[in-house]
Parts: sequence; structure tokens; C-alpha cells
Amino acid sequence: MVAKEKSISKAAHHLFVSQPALSKQIKKLEETLGFSLFVRSSKGISLTNKGQQLYDDMEPIIHKLQYQLKKHMNDQDIRMGSDPLLASYYFPHYIEKANPFKIKLTTIKDDTIELIPLLESGDIDAAIIQDHPNQIGLHSTFLFSDKFYAAVPVNHQLAREDSVSLMDCFKYTQLLPPTHTPLYKRIKVLLEDNAIPLPEIIELPYHALIGFAAQGYGISYLPSIMVEKIDYKGVVFIPLKDTPLKREMYLYALDKDTLKTLKLGFGK
Repeated sequence: MVAKEKSISKAAHHLFVSQPALSKQIKKLEETLGFSLFVRSSKGISLTNKGQQLYDDMEPIIHKLQYQLKKHMNDQDIRMGSDPLLASYYFPHYIEKANPFKIKLTTIKDDTIELIPLLESGDIDAAIIQDHPNQIGLHSTFLFSDKFYAAVPVNHQLAREDSVSLMDCFKYTQLLPPTHTPLYKRIKVLLEDNAIPLPEIIELPYHALIGFAAQGYGISYLPSIMVEKIDYKGVVFIPLKDTPLKREMYLYALDKDTLKTLKLGFGK
């Protein structure tokens, strides 16, 4: 807490102890370790090099200990992180089956990689992360692959095709989620790799993509977990040739037992 707050007084306030008591504990720890943990400057208090190394080694262990303690308390909730599409079209089907614990979707991020720091800090207990197989200090396992379909207006000339290529789709206005999302980044890379002139791109929230496609504003791309569960008026979903767009989804948790239980539930 002192390292995070860069102040003994602020840390003492958060820990509900007096400042002298906290200073005394720090001194005892430094005597046990045989080196100084903190250095004071005009900007406040900060970790020494050895202190930073200790902090980096101990923080994941402390978070895991805190998680284990919480897990054995009554009415334990598992706080799950997700992206918007998983939250809407994946979890509603599986969450009850995966629930010997009480799972709650508490954090939604457009880019699931942003859930990693929240797992590491203990703000969430588990998450489904896209295209990131492992992370030091966390436990993970492959969950499923998810391919994308082209979402084309029913009156569009491509709507009559059994399958389309991305090169065909790139001739038209692209309806994409914001620039920081994996789908937008992947489309941008494909355009650049194939030296295709940048088409018009309309950036929209995930939940608005299909509606704008239905209104004829352009072509979008939606994952199979969504396509297989909806029938949206004004849009046809067309397979993409050679599966150029797909994502690999990984289940993450701080605790091996929780990971195993969730994996079993989501696998049914």
C-alpha cells in the first residue's frame, strides 16, 4: 500500500492504522530483509531497486492469497470480465451451468486484453481473453475458436452470394468497432498487407454494428457466437472464404481449481 500510495500517511489511512505503527512495521521488515525498501525524495516516497524487485515478486503471491481466502468465504462471488459480444451472446447460455460458485459479469471491455491488469490487481477473479494464451502469474486454458461472418444488408449485391472474400467486402464502406479494438486492428492490417486503398470506415459501438448494416450503411463482421443465435431483419450473414477473421478465446483465473471448474462448466 505504501508503494502504491507513495506516502506512509496515505497508506496508513487506507490500512486503518496509525502512521507511526506503519513506519515501525516497515522498519522491522527492512531489518529482517537486510536492505532498505523505500527512499524519500521531494516527490515523496518510492521503492528502492531491491524494494521494487521484492514488490514485483510478492504482489502476484499476495493477490493469490487474498483470492484463496475469499474463495473459502460463504457466498463467494466470482467476478468475471468479458467483452460486449461474449456478455450478450455467450454467457447467458453457459453461466448457470458453470455456476457451482456465484458468477457475476462485473467488467466489460471492448478489448479483452484490458482485463489482464484487473485480474492481476484482484479487481476481477476470472475472464475470457482474446488471442492471448498465457500471462505470468495467472492460470489460463484454451476455451474456443470463434470465426467471423460478413454482415451484409439484404438489398446489397453481395447478399446473394453463398460466401464472400474480404477483398470483395473491402470495396464497400466498412462498419467497424472503435480503433482500439482487435477487430478494427485486424481489418486495418489486412488492408495494409494487401495494399488496398483505405475504404470509408464508420466507427460504431459493438451493439450498433448490426443495426447500421441493416440500414444499408455498409458491411460489418460479426462472430459466430452472435450469428448463430440471432435472426436480424435487414441483414444476411455470409461466411467468409478461407476464414481470414477468427479469434481464439482463453479462460483465465487466479486459482487453478476455479479455472478447472469454469472450464468444465463452459465446456458443457
